[in-house]
Amino acid sequence: MHILGHSPPIAGIFAGIAFNLISFDSTNASDLPWYRSAPTKYVQICDAYGSGFLYLPGTETCLKVGGLALAEMRSFDAAYSINGTQFYGNGVMRPAGGYVPTPGQYSNARSRDAYAFAILGRVELDARTRTEWGVARTFMRIDAYYGSGQGAAAGSLGQAANTWNGTAGTTAPRETTIVNKAFVQFAGLTAGRAQSFFDFYADAYNFANLRGSNATVSLLAYTTSLGGGWSSSISLEDQPSRRAAIGSTIAGYQAQPGGVRIPDIVGSIRFDQDWGAFQFSAAGHQIRASLFQSSALSVPPSSYAFPKNTANEYGFAVQSGLVVNMDSLAKGDKLWLQGAYENGAISYIAGNNIGFSTGAVSQSRYMGSGFSAMDNAAYWNPQINSDCVFTGTGFCELQWGWAFVGAYKHYWLPSLSSALYASYAEVQYSANALAGLGDAIGVSNTKETRIGANLIWTPLRGFDIGAELMYINLNQARPIGLASNNVLTANGLPVFKSNATTYEGRIRIQRAF
Repeated sequence: MHILGHSPPIAGIFAGIAFNLISFDSTNASDLPWYRSAPTKYVQICDAYGSGFLYLPGTETCLKVGGLALAEMRSFDAAYSINGTQFYGNGVMRPAGGYVPTPGQYSNARSRDAYAFAILGRVELDARTRTEWGVARTFMRIDAYYGSGQGAAAGSLGQAANTWNGTAGTTAPRETTIVNKAFVQFAGLTAGRAQSFFDFYADAYNFANLRGSNATVSLLAYTTSLGGGWSSSISLEDQPSRRAAIGSTIAGYQAQPGGVRIPDIVGSIRFDQDWGAFQFSAAGHQIRASLFQSSALSVPPSSYAFPKNTANEYGFAVQSGLVVNMDSLAKGDKLWLQGAYENGAISYIAGNNIGFSTGAVSQSRYMGSGFSAMDNAAYWNPQINSDCVFTGTGFCELQWGWAFVGAYKHYWLPSLSSALYASYAEVQYSANALAGLGDAIGVSNTKETRIGANLIWTPLRGFDIGAELMYINLNQARPIGLASNNVLTANGLPVFKSNATTYEGRIRIQRAF
């Protein structure tokens, strides 16, 4: 405690500070910690894993940061739509005179968009580190979507619901963000969300979707090299990523997939050479189905969800694929051929499982059922594809189907390329499911053909400007239990259209880095 008479005068304090500042030279100042600059550390290029990788300062980890911005404008045939997914094989009673679609199942052509925009923003991180057991890799891809119109918005999460009659009003734009990929690879192991080990071509060239399998799944897999270009993989893959709808021909009863017990088991053998590659894949798929009274599945439910019938079945799928490098024609040319057969495992031929029309999967559509038969949901839409259908026999009877995919890409110039591609798929149901055995409307066998071509100009590496034209033809059997054409027209509806064709045009501009 200072005594007032002994405290230093204020003027003396300021004088002392001034003296010290004047006598403080630059040599003393340079010794202070805040004055000394830290040593410069330059980011170093890591060329061990290809271009674009940089060492993270102070580590042995190499990181590549990438991304993509994609803008696409689409044009469609604007046509009426009758939503058969709500009554084909969906437990709806067939009246004596035949079923007439309700007003809520019909959309008029005028309210349907003839064009749409689809926007995709993507960020990727790829980190790799050498270890004594091999490379440890971590990869992430985050996608954010925006879509307007039926073709672009359909299937997106976070939709802005219409406040008017959705069958008379237009479609609301939608947007969502998803984790497209996120996995770790180490010493042959792959764990996380990744491309299914069943897949081969997986929509490599086309803008609009083709059939075949293009599935992003959660998995735990192991790959081993057998030497001479041969490798094999075994993968446990998340069954909900392959989960499909379950049909019902029992009037007043609807079916749902049951809770999972066993993941899908996928195996593949691959042979890689300078000329290209060959792959054979196989998958086992568990089907657990439950049949409920329709009142138990209404929103809100009016009865308890006690299963009236259950089924435990096993489906499977096999696939072979071949890609051939056609550098003899032009550098970079490739030919892809792929064929798959499934029984009770529709996901393995149903196409992209996390999106159709560049949007994440709809909450009302099981991922394994794939995209809709007609991208713009035009004309008479068949049922959502099911792994099995409950019939009056008491069994959930498996369907079967197959799909073929072919694609060829040709480089006219290093900066100008085009691709031609096609897919053909058939889905066949049992005679009981077709007949609607159980007094409900039956299902429909379908045959679908998709043929497309694009032309892409690449003025800069990773920068594409392209256009695509896609032809889609759907042939479907008339569902038993539907009203006759005379009855349909008497109610003001169009006649049943068993053969329908649509055309889609797309202009795409994208920049990847």
